[in-house]
Amino acid sequence: MKVRTIGVLSVVGIAMSITPILAGPVGGQRSVSADDQQAVAVRQLEAQRHQVARAMQGPPQNKGPALVRNMERASQLDNLINRLKSGQSVSPDEIDQALQPTNQ
Repeated sequence: MKVRTIGVLSVVGIAMSITPILAGPVGGQRSVSADDQQAVAVRQLEAQRHQVARAMQGPPQNKGPALVRNMERASQLDNLINRLKSGQSVSPDEIDQALQPTNQ
C-alpha cells in the first residue's frame, strides 16, 4: 500500500512539474514540436519504469505473480522507450496506456 501511494504521488509530482513547461505563454499560440512531445513522453515512461523497478525490490512485489507482472510491465516500458528513442512511430494511446497506474 505504501509503495502504491508513493508511486501515485511520484506520477502526480512529475505531471505537475511538466505542466508549466507545456503551458507556454498565456494568450499565445502553443507550438510544441514533435521532438519536444517525444522527449516528454520518454521522460514520463522512464519515470514509470523507475517506479516499477523500485516496486520489484521489496515484498510483496518481488515474489510470485506480482514479480512476473512487474517484469512484463518493465519490459513493455523498455520497449516503448527504445522505440521512441530510435524514432519509430508509437501511438499516443499506447503511451497513455503504459502510463496508467496498475491495479495490484
